[in-house]
Amino acid sequence: VEISPAPLNRGEKLFVEDLREYYNNNTAFFADHELYLLRNLSKGRGIGFFEAGNFHPDFLLWLMHDGRQRIIFIDPKGIRNIGFDDPKIRFCETVKEIEARLRGSDPTITLDSFIISNTPVATMQGLWGIDKTAMMTRNIVFQVDDRDKYISQILTEKPYAVQS
Repeated sequence: VEISPAPLNRGEKLFVEDLREYYNNNTAFFADHELYLLRNLSKGRGIGFFEAGNFHPDFLLWLMHDGRQRIIFIDPKGIRNIGFDDPKIRFCETVKEIEARLRGSDPTITLDSFIISNTPVATMQGLWGIDKTAMMTRNIVFQVDDRDKYISQILTEKPYAVQS
């Protein structure tokens, strides 16, 4: 039996629910912003990035405002088994290189990428030996620890911004 697309896992479902709640609670922000969320197809059929170890982010989010579009690649996941220098984690840098190549053909597009960690900050600090601020420089946001602000960090703050 094949289910397509695969059902959302707990972290993905929580992200979609949190995004919906943020949308419903921030009508002033969305009065002049359009928001679109797409579930990426699986490897071999969806959007993947060879430059990042054939990374296929789970979601593509479009945020449109004033004739500009911001495309955000989002991947909710546990990160305890991947390293800080993993291509998925560094994709926030790789996507900026891709954006620079697109600039000549369409300067209205901004590309960003975020990992939504469902692994707690304290666990990752112990495993990676770095603090939350360092993790956030690679656009890692924390779903459980920062449940009240991680969606805002993705949608409204400049990439690589650090919030305590």
